[in-house]
Amino acid sequence: MRNFKKLLCVVLALVVALSAASCSLGKQYAYKKDDIELPIGVYIFYLYQAYSEAQNYAQKLDSYDSTTGRYDGKKSFLKLEITDSDDNTAVAEDWIKDKAKEYTQQAIAVSYEFNKLGATIDEMGPNNMYSEINIYSVYNYQTGQLDYSMDRKLSEVAKDYEQFGIGFDSWLLCNYSIGQMKEAAFQKEYAEDGAMPVSKDELTKYFTDNYTSYSTVSANLYTSQAKKDDSGNDTQETEDVALSKDEIQKYEDAFKGYAEEINAGKSMDDVVAEYNEAFGAQATASPNVTKIDKDTEDELNKAILALKEGEAAYKIIGDNENTRVIYLIYKAPIKDSAADYINDESKRSGLLHEMKDDTFKELLEAIIEAGNAELDSACNSYKPSMFEKK
Repeated sequence: MRNFKKLLCVVLALVVALSAASCSLGKQYAYKKDDIELPIGVYIFYLYQAYSEAQNYAQKLDSYDSTTGRYDGKKSFLKLEITDSDDNTAVAEDWIKDKAKEYTQQAIAVSYEFNKLGATIDEMGPNNMYSEINIYSVYNYQTGQLDYSMDRKLSEVAKDYEQFGIGFDSWLLCNYSIGQMKEAAFQKEYAEDGAMPVSKDELTKYFTDNYTSYSTVSANLYTSQAKKDDSGNDTQETEDVALSKDEIQKYEDAFKGYAEEINAGKSMDDVVAEYNEAFGAQATASPNVTKIDKDTEDELNKAILALKEGEAAYKIIGDNENTRVIYLIYKAPIKDSAADYINDESKRSGLLHEMKDDTFKELLEAIIEAGNAELDSACNSYKPSMFEKK
């Protein structure tokens, strides 16, 4: 625990260094202006990340031979054209440099906005850091414990990162601190007491416009039984077989009746109790809240969307008679779930991100486009080829 607290202090010190430039993080900088300092290791980290991404794209090329790890007999992919997940095509070497610049500029923009809004370390939730750096814990075979000491962590980081000039401070900034600063700035911008606050009423309206509440009870219209061998004897394997027509009809008549009862005013809970007694089941029907997807291809979701609030229906889903399921579906008024959902801190934050992520992204892009995030010339000294195995 002592080592953990010591490490937490290091993290906080790094964050303070970013927000107030109270100390130097390295002799070379990827960016150093006013009260923002990013060590050159940050740029190298993003160059390394972009290199790995480009390599994944290159390995999808027809010229790649997975058995040899070569491209038409060549070791390097840097001069090849790759296509990324956004269908952008470029020479790999150029794509990597452009992407590393993009990532670094985003980090600068986050730091800029973090400072401008006066966000604080407390808003960053630093205790979450423990799970972020846990991959650097080292198993000590003598004690049978995980060693969380800083020295051991640094030695492990060195194996993969410090050989390229990426120190532990830069790794921590890229993997943890910058992301936390981004979240702190986002909340400082849009929380109820923020610079451009989103009110509880606005959140509630967004929620009721974009979410739906429903509950279901289901029953399989098939059963599992032992597979027969060629002689007609049971084997250890099982297979799904449809229920008889009479059994299926029994379920269908019951579920149709349950839907009619709900539509006539009976509660879902009462109907579920009736179903459990009639079929010896142990079903529950807790409300589910989910975002509306008007383009859904899921048959259950389509059935839910087709219902009006306060309405119930039954539906048999499944193309194969040996895998079909019958559902009783009730669509509840979404406003009944709004207060509980909005008062949940995690869910409220998720809603806020849905509403404002694009706006915040545009805000950060504007900082970059204004010329406030140009990289230091020191970045030009580092090339993608540095990561290729000699």
